Amino acid sequence: MAEEKKMLVSLDRIEEGIAVLVTPDGHMWLLPAGYLPEDSGEGDVLDVILRRNPEETDKLAGRVHDLQQRLLDRTRERDENRDQ
Repeated sequence: MAEEKKMLVSLDRIEEGIAVLVTPDGHMWLLPAGYLPEDSGEGDVLDVILRRNPEETDKLAGRVHDLQQRLLDRTRERDENRDQ
């Protein structure tokens, strides 16, 4: 299993559907409130678990590669049409 890193954040407030989370060192994170556990409220301390997701990383790399290839193809076609 991939290594996990866990940290605590506190839920400072929710404004217009955005949760404001505060890390122990005072950084603020903004997160759509829909990602919070249902019973979360201001002042709650939440666990945040971070781990690599190799499968999703590979999918994203594939999508980026496909997009880059389409852009290159489009650029080549445009350049070829200019030269005619």
